[in-house]
Amino acid sequence: MLEWDSHAILISDEGKDYNRLVRKMGVYNPIPSRFVGGATRNIVLNKIVDEILYKRSQDSHFIQIADFCAYALLRSERPLPSKNAYGLHQSFDKLIPLCQKQCYARDPRGLGIIRV
Repeated sequence: MLEWDSHAILISDEGKDYNRLVRKMGVYNPIPSRFVGGATRNIVLNKIVDEILYKRSQDSHFIQIADFCAYALLRSERPLPSKNAYGLHQSFDKLIPLCQKQCYARDPRGLGIIRV
């Protein structure tokens, strides 16, 4: 949002309240340097319009797609032998062209994904 001089709205499925975390990140949000051994920078969330909007996942195709992307990444990194017949472990491969690789250079797979 900084690069585009714009603002964002956060949308999440119901279940866990992230508002407190977002408020904290508005003050302290250490981001690791993209260079190995580099220091962190405090890049606060100051482009969020308001509190997070919560929706039930069954009422939102957008949230269902985000859930699928997260699950596809999980199965690509931790395949379940019982599910391999369905190709779930290969689903994330279709999403690789959409990954913003420059976002996190230390991703072991080179996809720009930060894992916590």
